[in-house]
Amino acid sequence: MEQLRPRQLAEQLAKQIKKQRPNANYLKKTFEHIRDILDIHGGTIKQKKLPELLTEKELKDFYEAVWQSEKSDHMIMIKLLVYTGIRNAELSNIKLTDIDLDSLKIRIENGKGNKDRYVPLPKSFRGELKHYILSQKDKMAIYLFESKRKDKLSTRWIREIVRYYAQIAGVTKRIYPHLLRHQLLTYLTQNGLLDAKIQLISGHSDRQSLAIYQDLSLKDVEEEYQRAMKEFPIH
Repeated sequence: MEQLRPRQLAEQLAKQIKKQRPNANYLKKTFEHIRDILDIHGGTIKQKKLPELLTEKELKDFYEAVWQSEKSDHMIMIKLLVYTGIRNAELSNIKLTDIDLDSLKIRIENGKGNKDRYVPLPKSFRGELKHYILSQKDKMAIYLFESKRKDKLSTRWIREIVRYYAQIAGVTKRIYPHLLRHQLLTYLTQNGLLDAKIQLISGHSDRQSLAIYQDLSLKDVEEEYQRAMKEFPIH
């Protein structure tokens, strides 16, 4: 695997941003992005390894641990992560008003890159999600998941909840919210959804695909998504 030394990377970055006269905030965002996509180890920078996905058995064991808990909020939370592929922060920010059960869509406001989008939901999930939403409305909740202090549930707590059930299930692989995102997107790819359609669901931004995006809408994706999700390992 090709490696870049920190000095080499710094020189490349300096050439690219020198003419832009970046402010401190721009530089901070730039290096945060680099840190997200690269690992720094032993004085060299390596491309991150692909995530180690769960086997179907491991996914089912993980889900079984959540189901056995009989905690409806945790069940809904895990299913949303698995069924929609939304990011941890996006899940934390979902409000009750963002969910449209009639059209089976969730509005993701200010997702990565400050972009709004809609993500589809499986038809089989409608009844369970509706029951939970009604219980949250009875509590006068604003967000889909809230703490005891009526604040939106933090991303840290969501990670801890996922980690807890992984331990209960006895799964030795590291399970975290973003892995469940990889799990869904890989599953949809294996079931024949085109990259551009998957990117529409996932919220990825790819300049090379912008021309394709112009000819796509979520409606074009929904039928294929619903067909694929009928065979998803957990229900």
